[in-house]
Amino acid sequence: MDDDDMPTVLISNDMSPELAVDVSIALQAMGVAVRVNGSVVPLRQPKIITVISPKGGSGKTAVASNLAVALAQRCPGRVVAVDLDLQFGDLATALSLTPEYTLAQLSRTAQIDATTVKLFLTLHETGLFVLAAANDPAEADSITPAHISSILPLLAKTFDFVIVDTPAGLDERTLAAIERATDLLLVSSLDVTSIRSLKKAIDALDHLGIPAARHFVLNRADAKVGLDPSDAEKAIGMKIACAIPSTRAIPLSLNLGKPVVVSEPRSPVARQLQQLVQLFAPAVVQQQRKGWRR
Repeated sequence: MDDDDMPTVLISNDMSPELAVDVSIALQAMGVAVRVNGSVVPLRQPKIITVISPKGGSGKTAVASNLAVALAQRCPGRVVAVDLDLQFGDLATALSLTPEYTLAQLSRTAQIDATTVKLFLTLHETGLFVLAAANDPAEADSITPAHISSILPLLAKTFDFVIVDTPAGLDERTLAAIERATDLLLVSSLDVTSIRSLKKAIDALDHLGIPAARHFVLNRADAKVGLDPSDAEKAIGMKIACAIPSTRAIPLSLNLGKPVVVSEPRSPVARQLQQLVQLFAPAVVQQQRKGWRR
């Protein structure tokens, strides 16, 4: 059904821009077209961006946290990050957050809907919302693939960008997140074992018929290890979307709980990460609305 076939609601010019967008989102979810000043409001196309790597230590959390914060800087209130490294996830630590509520607690609630999910989020100073993993590794067992399959779409109803950090490997809960993703960030460092492991993961995704768009992120791309980024591209079979240079700023920022896009926004690594952000949220998008606030 195109916009001409849908029921249409006209939004008053007296309504604030922020309220007009929120009303538009609610109406579009019910299959109603919206017009403001005679023009049809484009349908929302929320992104669920899952960050994966089969090998630990490749920089997934650094990429996920910086991407989420940089998106939130452009689109405050419209971005949520989810930590699916359920036993030992440190996304909250990377953002210097102490969550009161977690995904493990959410999974034990009697009814999970869009309103309930919001109550378990933690707000970061940039306007980013975070759904932390678990306070205790033992609590992770309560989270099932079915929880992931239902929670991610619920978040996408409210947020324009859902960033999902995952553990190493491809367990069932990670696969549930991959199946719900619109985009995959495939992270590898510039070493043979990381590249080979990522190639195997890509082959597995091909076998499963995963339709999500794929973006190759090469971490420590300037490491002097006898390989060039072009070697990684050939092995993976993809062009590099973001080449992150080796820098002490990344581990330092993780230790301080302040992503490098905030602590050193003019650094080469921050500029590379901003290029990654540009794939999903061109700078002009930030002028559209301020987003949801709790």
